[in-house]
Amino acid sequence: MRIYDYLALSKEEQWETLWDEAVYVASFRSIDCCFQLYAMDRFFIELELCTQHGSILNMGVFVHGKKMDKYTDTVYQDILGFL
Repeated sequence: MRIYDYLALSKEEQWETLWDEAVYVASFRSIDCCFQLYAMDRFFIELELCTQHGSILNMGVFVHGKKMDKYTDTVYQDILGFL
């Protein structure tokens, strides 16, 4: 599935596809929220979570760019931990 196919799905289908097919990659914690990164075939899905209420605030979909920067160190550390 490509990013445009995913975005063409209804919100309910996007959530189902995320939970059924996406692979958890990394997380990042900021001062007032937490972000979780999931990978699909050729794109990423980022969830913004409220740490106080344990709820999902936002879902973003992207291929690359600035949104990926906050995960770079975590992903490299995880990879190096396997070596």
